[in-house]
Amino acid sequence: MLARARDLASRHADAVIAALALLAMTAVAAWVPAWQALERRVFDELTVRTAPGELKQPIALVGVSDEAIREIKLEWPWPRRLHGELVDRVSQGGAAVIALDLVFDTPSKDPEDDRLFAQAIAKAGNVVLAADFREQEQALYKKWQLVEPTPVLLAAGALSGRATIPFDPDQVVRQVPEESDAFWRQIIKVLQVKAPAVDVPPLPGSTALIRYLGPDTIFDPIPYHLVLQASPEELKAAFGGRIVIVGRELRATTELGLASSDLFATPFFTSSGSLTAGMKLHATIVDNALSGMSLRPLGPTGNALLSLLAAVLAFFSMRRWTPLVSTAALLAIAGTLGAISGYAFVQERLWVATATPVAVAILAYLAYGARAFATEQQRKREVQRAFSRYVSPELVRQIVADPGKLALGGEQREITVLFTDLAGFTKLTEKHPPPVVQQVLFKHFTAMTEVVHAHKGTVVQFIGDAVMAFWGAPLDDAEHALHAVQAAIGMQRAMDQLRLELRAQGLPEIHMRIGVNTCVAIVGNMGSATRLAYTAMGDGINAGSRLEGANKFWKTPILVSGETVAKLDGRIPMRRVDRIRVSGKNEPMDVYTPSEDAAHNARTEAAFEAYLERDWDTAERLYGELLRDNPQDGVAQRLHERIVEWRSDSSEATPESGFALDKL
Repeated sequence: MLARARDLASRHADAVIAALALLAMTAVAAWVPAWQALERRVFDELTVRTAPGELKQPIALVGVSDEAIREIKLEWPWPRRLHGELVDRVSQGGAAVIALDLVFDTPSKDPEDDRLFAQAIAKAGNVVLAADFREQEQALYKKWQLVEPTPVLLAAGALSGRATIPFDPDQVVRQVPEESDAFWRQIIKVLQVKAPAVDVPPLPGSTALIRYLGPDTIFDPIPYHLVLQASPEELKAAFGGRIVIVGRELRATTELGLASSDLFATPFFTSSGSLTAGMKLHATIVDNALSGMSLRPLGPTGNALLSLLAAVLAFFSMRRWTPLVSTAALLAIAGTLGAISGYAFVQERLWVATATPVAVAILAYLAYGARAFATEQQRKREVQRAFSRYVSPELVRQIVADPGKLALGGEQREITVLFTDLAGFTKLTEKHPPPVVQQVLFKHFTAMTEVVHAHKGTVVQFIGDAVMAFWGAPLDDAEHALHAVQAAIGMQRAMDQLRLELRAQGLPEIHMRIGVNTCVAIVGNMGSATRLAYTAMGDGINAGSRLEGANKFWKTPILVSGETVAKLDGRIPMRRVDRIRVSGKNEPMDVYTPSEDAAHNARTEAAFEAYLERDWDTAERLYGELLRDNPQDGVAQRLHERIVEWRSDSSEATPESGFALDKL
């Protein structure tokens, strides 16, 4: 299979280059943090260049600003009664929702302040207060804990909303908070109650991204102290029917120790150099939600398809590489991808990962330009491929990495060995001339080798018409038993396909038997000082070979030892065949054959258990039922015959110690 793949790669090098560019950039995009940061930077550029520049929803901001700090002339934290007065005045102005992005998690020194604030909240009936995650210092450790408004404020009817804002690894805010009690969600919840006529579209999902409306300057918060001084008419003009968000926007004042904690980097930070207040982020998210403008990422599948498109375009436009034409093609592909990304971002509210498909095109461009170098490397690989035709590719790689492995000797390892043999091969050689036999064997060995290599096995040698392979060496394989049985099943399926091909070509059909056994063996380079062969030796190897031949007796295509089945952990369904005794071994061996028919396997298991317990009546009946269902069932036939024989002469019965394999 590897040789065929390399041959295809040689004949279709142009497509291979495009495919490798696609795979390489897909892997980079998935696993390299620096590349993911580049994709986020592209997101930021799209945000800055396509921002609408204005709020689309009736939202007003009230800022605890540097100016307000100077004018109010009170030490922070301000008395709660002052916030109560603000709520009263904003409510008088007809605000639909009053959201305070301020955390009131501890009682005031003066309980009267809390009472007046709670009274204002209850009177307004539309207040949302912020909750936040804060680091709490315990006796022995620190932990993050959700800090809620004080109970007296919640009891007055305030709704608590989690105002925590998530940010990406580069500390830039791009994600919409997804919590069910997020501050923005609570604002919309109150809006739906207080203004049911407002049409609220489906809210953003868990992967939603913020569609920024513009830089920090598009917002014009009303200073806190001016609200306290405004006339009723001014209040109605400023707040009537609006969502009002109150928060901090402090840049110069040093009086508030936590002033900077409510400032965040947005995609506009690079161009403006200015951080954005948390209340403005909440206003943007609420505006997005009510306008249905939140962005959603395209997702891995869609981005992969766009990268595939880039690879296909690069293949058709650059495979006959010339500097001028290929450079123009690269620019055209990049421009097309940029246009697709911009359209999706603005019109479909979809963020497409653009850097990766553009990089696919660039990588393909460089690869096509470096064809001469690639050709030289291909020649070097040809030498290795030629050697791989004689031994497994894995062994070749190990020898290239460590020539010392060519030394004579071996090591003891647990492996799973597989033997195959063609049924009736002698008759085939008698009936057909050598060229036909050679052609059939070539097709057979090629197909079987591909299956073994596909399941991480090593083809050790071809012995006449037989194949010997094993798993667990030369490379470690914790799942050697599983891979060997999967290969055995795959080889029989490949044989079914091969028979169809042989029949279509007028060549003789062939059938194959397989034996699989797990054992501890000596594995390594065996032979003489002038000729070495990488192989395995031991009793278990011989047992595997005997299992292959025993298929003929039970009419099975594959026989697997109990040692192998024990390592499968039920991942491949098996049918019990028999218990055998191999010459020279004291312990009997259970043998199985792969079978997808669970009911059939269970019936066979029940029959065999009765057989082991010498319950001849039950065993004979159960195996007889299996035979009536399928007269060609060799397993049921042999066990049924043996039971009938032992019933007449029980002195020969040895179900526990197993059937002697050397009798076959």
